[in-house]
Amino acid sequence: MLPTPHVSPASARPDPVAVITRFVAEMEGHAERAASAAREGRVVDALRAAGAMQMLLHAQAGTLRDALAAAQSKRVPLETRLAVRKALDGALAPLGRSVRALEAQAKARQARQAAIGAALRAAASVSGPARSYAALGRTAGAKHLAVTA
Repeated sequence: MLPTPHVSPASARPDPVAVITRFVAEMEGHAERAASAAREGRVVDALRAAGAMQMLLHAQAGTLRDALAAAQSKRVPLETRLAVRKALDGALAPLGRSVRALEAQAKARQARQAAIGAALRAAASVSGPARSYAALGRTAGAKHLAVTA
């Protein structure tokens, strides 16, 4: 059996505060790109930025779990735990607001698209003769309407 080299826990783990601040900075960058693209109507770019956010979260999941565990572990010095909690409190609230803003924009856009679709379906379901102004004039009782669509 080979001896395992001794690795100190401090050097094996990255600084949890740095991990959290770097992650939040990258997420805020992607969120800002997604929000600006959505405001400008660039749907594909907004989706790409949202996808980048998901990929970043997936790629950093293990490291983030370790950093968050540092805030609760009794093995980690109290100063480090307090610093991690402070970083979480200060960084995650703005990120949460920007993600909620993206969600609101997406829901508004989806509702607008659904309303447009419903209006188009309603217009398409109207019978053929009723589509012309002349037919509408006849059904309303107007005698001299000669304009057709």
